[in-house]
This record gives sequence, C-alpha cells and structure tokens, in this order.
Amino acid sequence: HGPAVSGAHNTIVTARAGKDLVSSLCSGLLTIGPRFGGALDDAAKMFAEAQGSGIAPGAWIEKMK
Repeated sequence: HGPAVSGAHNTIVTARAGKDLVSSLCSGLLTIGPRFGGALDDAAKMFAEAQGSGIAPGAWIEKMK
C-alpha cells in the first residue's frame, strides 16, 4: 500500500521527529483498528470459529462463498 497509509505515515513522521525506532514503530502499530488493519481481526475470528465448530475445511470454504 505504500507510505501513504496511516500506519506507515505515522511511523515516518515519528521517526523524522527524532524519536527512537521502537517509538516510531509503535506509533504506526497503534493506528491499527477497524479502519486500518481491522480486516485481519475479523478474519482471525472467522478462522477461530470455524476451527472450533469442527466443520471440515472444504465445507467451510464452500459455506463462505
């Protein structure tokens, strides 16, 4: 997605402001939420529910289509 997404932008701005690497990285990571990176959370929930339900992987894929 490049340097224009919020997480990358915050990391770059924080680093350019003279903060250390860990602070800069955290600045970017802490922007993850429902509007940026949130799809990963929903996907993980779906995979966990499927695994816990005992449904066969192929059947789950067909159900998700």
